This record gives sequence, structure tokens and C-alpha cells, in this order.
Amino acid sequence: MSQHRRSNTHVLQRTGAQAEPPPVRKIDVSPLQDVRRFLLFTALRERWRTALASPNRRAKADTQETRFQREVRERLGVLPHFFLTASAAPGLGEQLWVQAKAAYLDSPLPSLFKERLFVHLSRFCEMRYCIVRHVGFLLGRGHPAGDAKAAISTIDQVLQLLSRPVPNAAHLEAVLARLEGHAEPAPMPAPCTRDEQDLFDALTVMFVVPARSAQARAAVKHAVGSQNLEYLLAFLAFVRQAHYWTETHPQLEYEADMIMLMAKRRDLARRLLDTSDAEWAHAGDALREALTGQMQVLNTELQHRTRNLLSVIRVLFDRTLSKHTRLDGFAEVFSARLDAINRAQVYLSRLVQGEKVTFDGLLRNELAAHAVSLQQITLDGPAGVRLRSSALQTFALALHELVVNAVKYGALAYPSARLSVRWDVEHVEGQPSILHVFWQETGVPVLALDEGVVQPGYGRELIERALPYQLKAKTQYELLPEGVRCSMSVPVLG
Repeated sequence: MSQHRRSNTHVLQRTGAQAEPPPVRKIDVSPLQDVRRFLLFTALRERWRTALASPNRRAKADTQETRFQREVRERLGVLPHFFLTASAAPGLGEQLWVQAKAAYLDSPLPSLFKERLFVHLSRFCEMRYCIVRHVGFLLGRGHPAGDAKAAISTIDQVLQLLSRPVPNAAHLEAVLARLEGHAEPAPMPAPCTRDEQDLFDALTVMFVVPARSAQARAAVKHAVGSQNLEYLLAFLAFVRQAHYWTETHPQLEYEADMIMLMAKRRDLARRLLDTSDAEWAHAGDALREALTGQMQVLNTELQHRTRNLLSVIRVLFDRTLSKHTRLDGFAEVFSARLDAINRAQVYLSRLVQGEKVTFDGLLRNELAAHAVSLQQITLDGPAGVRLRSSALQTFALALHELVVNAVKYGALAYPSARLSVRWDVEHVEGQPSILHVFWQETGVPVLALDEGVVQPGYGRELIERALPYQLKAKTQYELLPEGVRCSMSVPVLG
């Protein structure tokens, strides 16, 4: 595979008729590398001569196109040699065409987006056929993603696309944060926008190292939705297949239209035939740096969460001890509160990397832990409201105290009483989204309230003091004749 590296630019210098060759950068290489470069140069020169030779023979062959080949030409505007390489296996070219239509041409993703993404990903293939041909589509030498109505790009736009740096650790972290910050799934981004660049960077990780791309995959899903994620995964799979096909068919020739264009535009040719990005993908150095950087970030976050968790447990111990002087009472309550923290941690650990704990998931998890029947409960609010990591422990404890209080003394202790939990999210431009939670108990016997059975204690203190202090929340806790009414407004991710 490495036999095609770097020598392609020298081929252009030999095939261009009048243009002066660019300055040659002096590189210190071993004699063995010199011999290798010479042999590769000779082989590539012959391939280019063959591609440009015998126009009459090629014209005659065009008149003998099969119905399948005519369909390819009509759809793409040209007949790529890609679909002609399987001549020794009749019908195989047609099967490649069927796969191309399913995952690439007929995919509902926008045509220009697909073509630009194909070009971007083809930077990471050492065989340069795919990037050369698909740049041709972008430039109007054929139809981008088979769409004759798609906008045509300029060479400057293509060069800008080909010159984007691969993501490093800090850049990738910011990219994933922006994708995860979408309030709701958005349409596929327009060309040459930051949203498109962010999506391309995340898809680069998914394409180059799919087994280590869980966080990138989750961020893309959040940004564009589950359906578009599946279309993108099918598209990535086809691009990878196309790259493998070209790598295992090194005799595949560039089409004459692109050879002539590259002979005229040496700047474009040098970029198209440069294999440095492909070498990066195979060596993995930059990507390892990015992933290592992410691991350092995750490790730092883990240390921070551990310290925060220990602080929560220490405060929990002190508060519980101040309310319960008997060992048996203390042990029961403190153990229950530790269980609430543990449930939140278990829930968090089961998430796919990059996902966040959601409010409805946390609430249902807590209700299930107490074997509460949902017949007495009304839950009403949007699913998937993601909580901030810093809010998880304290918020989980607040819900635990509300549920325990309702089970022991409140609405869930009496079959005729009811509990209503309603929530919604307020989105304000330029500010964090706010989750508004309304907890309302009704039907609790007045006798229980008169006798002081309902004992908010630590739970009320947690909601009225800890949530505003730690999470910048706004809360209100009331003990009404029919039960507890509580409202909490907490900043969330959306």
C-alpha cells in the first residue's frame, strides 16, 4: 500500500506538457528508498500514459456500453472506472452499483453534503482514486452524489476542504461539546459552515477508529438525530468499502478528465495526490494524541467527581447523624441515602460514553427502587432532558428524599392519595436551559399532617439550601393541607 506514497506529484511533473515543475524539497532518504521511489515513479508513469493513450480505442469502447454502464453514466454524468474493475466476475460491477445507490446516491442526506463528506474521508485513503474522482464530481465533472441539480464547487472551495487540519485533542473536545450542546436534533448542516466542520471532525473519528468512537457517535446522534445517524453510518460503511476496493485494485486508472485538470492545476494535483493524511490515519499518531487527550480530560473529570462524591457523603453523614442519635435509626437512613447515590452511579456507568443522565430516567429509577406503583402517580414531561454531571449527586439525593418522604408519610403512603410530577424545559438564547420540576401531592389525610407525621427534615434542607447553593437552582418547598408541594428550577444541558 505504501508503494503509492509521495511519488504521484512527480508523475504530474513528467506528464504536464509545458508547465515548469515546482521546486523539489530535499529529503534525506536512504539508497533503498531512492530505488523504491524510482520504481514506483516508473510504474505510475506507465499508468498515466495508458490512461491518456488510445482515444479512438476508448471512444469505440464507449459505443459498446452495456445497459448497466449507461445507467451509471446517466446518473453520475461520467462512467467511473471503479465500476469496470470487476470484469472478470460478471455481475459484480452491478452489485457494486446497487450498494452505491443504496448507501450513497439514494440516501436522503443532502447531495452536496454527501459529496463533500466523501471527499473529506477520502483524504485518509492511500490510493488516491476516490478523492480524485469525487473532487471531479464537486467541480462539475459529473454529478455530485448523482444529483445533476447540485451546486458546483470552485477549485478554491475544494482546496479549502482538502486543507482542513485533522482534529487534535483540544479541538475535538470543543467539537463534541458543541454537538452535545444542541437543544434538539438539527437538519444536516449547510456547506462550509462550522456545523458542517464539527460534524466532519466527529465523523472522522467514527470512520478512522470506529471501535473507539462511542463519544463521537453519541454526539452526532444528539446533534442530527437517530435516523440521520443511521444514514451516516451506512454512508461511512460504503466509503470504507470503496477505499478497500481501490486499495485492492491498484491498477485502477484515473479518468482522463481529471488527469487533464490536474495537469493544468498543479496546486490541486499536489493536494489530491498528497498521502500525508492517509499516512496519519494508518499510523494513528494524531488521532492517538486526540484520544489520549480525551482520556486525560476524562481522568481529570473522574478525579473531580470522586472528590465531589466524597464531599457529598461527608455532608450526608454529618446531617444524618445530627437528626438520628440512635445507631439503628442512623444506620437505616444513612444506608438508604448511600443506596440513592449508588443508584445514580450505576445508572451513569451503564450509559454509552458521551451520553448524560436524564431527568426522567433518574426519576423513574428512584421510583422503581422503592417498588412504587405508578397507578397513584402522574408523570408528565419531555423525555431525555440531560442533567449536568455536577448536578447529578445532589439532584439524585433531592429526588430520593422526596420519594422516601412520600412513601413513608405522604401521598404514596395512602391508596387514596395521588402524586403528580410535571416538568418542562425553558430555552433562553445565549443562556443555559432551565429544567422546571413541579412536585405535587394531594389526598394526604389531614390527620397525618396534624400529628406531624410528615417530616421533611434533611430533604427540605437539601432542596431549600443545597440545591440553590450548589446548582444555582431556584426552589420552593411547601407543606400544604393535602401534602407536599415542591418546585425546582435547575440549569441543565437541554
